Amino acid sequence: MIASWTLFALYVVGTLWLARLGQRRTTTFESYALGDGRMHPFVAGMALAASMTSTATLVINPGIVYAYGLSAVLGYGVAAGVGLILGIIVFSKAFRRHGAGQRILTVPQWIGRRWGDERLTLLYAVINLFLVAMVVMICYAMAGLLLATLDLERLVPGWGFEAALAGIVLFVFAYVFVGGTFAHAYTNTLQGVMMVVVAALLIGSGVHLFADGQLLERLAAIDPALATPVNPGSLLFRNAFEVFGANFLIGVALALQPHFLVKALYVENERQVDRYLTIAVAAGIVFNLVLLCGLFARIERGAEVAEFMARSGLGIDGVMPAYIVATFPPLVQSFVAVAILAAGMSTLDGILVALSAIFANDVVLVVRRLRGRGGEADADAALAFRVGRFSLVVLGLVAFVLALVQHRSDKLSIAIFAQEGVYALLVATFVPLLFGLFGKGLAKGVVVIASLVALAVHFGFRYGGISLLTTADGVNPGLTAAYALIASLAVALAGRALFGRG
Repeated sequence: MIASWTLFALYVVGTLWLARLGQRRTTTFESYALGDGRMHPFVAGMALAASMTSTATLVINPGIVYAYGLSAVLGYGVAAGVGLILGIIVFSKAFRRHGAGQRILTVPQWIGRRWGDERLTLLYAVINLFLVAMVVMICYAMAGLLLATLDLERLVPGWGFEAALAGIVLFVFAYVFVGGTFAHAYTNTLQGVMMVVVAALLIGSGVHLFADGQLLERLAAIDPALATPVNPGSLLFRNAFEVFGANFLIGVALALQPHFLVKALYVENERQVDRYLTIAVAAGIVFNLVLLCGLFARIERGAEVAEFMARSGLGIDGVMPAYIVATFPPLVQSFVAVAILAAGMSTLDGILVALSAIFANDVVLVVRRLRGRGGEADADAALAFRVGRFSLVVLGLVAFVLALVQHRSDKLSIAIFAQEGVYALLVATFVPLLFGLFGKGLAKGVVVIASLVALAVHFGFRYGGISLLTTADGVNPGLTAAYALIASLAVALAGRALFGRG
């Protein structure tokens, strides 16, 4: 336990030092939101890879793999992974071409300028606030990991999870408040390197299961459905479309998250974009293989994992913390835990920078201009700088409360809550970004209608009792989001045929 606390303290000190370096270079709102546009491709690439590889990949999704087996690996690891890589490459390069040289700070701002209407900026800024769901999931997952590895329940009986959650929120929100994008990029480089080492350790912990070629046989001995590409008895992987089609579509759409796209503006030119994407994709593939630990835990650590899930109240979200503690000696498990915490923080700080910049630049300043106030560049930038930072305080409080509510609810996994919110953002912004980036614009009204239809379909299937492929389509946010993407694309294509380009 001393080793865990020591390593965690060293990580905290190192991160705060990097945040201090970021603070020295964060003097304006633009530098807070984007940096200076001259980051090294390795720094930008590791920042993107670390952001793509959130706590969902390293902590939450392995629990879903533990529950549902091979079908979850194929859905989340292969179908969604391929879609995300394809989307990152295509959309990042296109966004760079459109955003560089235009002083674009956020994705909603880009949408508003593309259609020449700041009301669209405001609309999509509000929609981007759905990303709060991802913030909640990451804080929740990191608190669960601290609970297991620092033995907080013994130190503060009955309040271990709450203490861990409070520490996570205070720490991450504080260093982003101080350093903005530079702090995010610098800390992500450290976090990304640690994550590469830990991913190798985690993947290596179960390599022997492949050596004898009996991994699937041992899974089938536990439950035959765990070893099949489709798991009809599951809640998320019941048919081929749910495993492959829906997850591929969601993977492509995930590339459109604002904290992914804006990283294309961190570097100086197109050649460096190629370099940073190569680094990000290579590291991301390695990180994605950690999903296999869900299978390893089911085969070799079933008893320990089941005991911790019941004791902690985390359910399948406690699979990875339990696997780490049961598999590695104390010093190694401490390093692994700290690096996974780093993974969560790397995604979280990127989202926080994006959300605070969006709230300041695309909500506060746009509302002022629509009301005929503001308009003086220096004064607006100074106001946005202050608002962006202090909005983190409100966001931290919201995330803390929602994470506590989720901890005390009866749920399959915190991932479902996060997916519902994040996928709502993705389906609503998919059409404006897709048609706007690739020069096949739409009439402004069609763009808005396509987005509203996407939200209506997503939430309609989630809560309206509507089903197409199964009797309970609404259980899986990935499936409802896939329906929403298809519906919004259909609306966009029909609108383009009827009303032409925007």
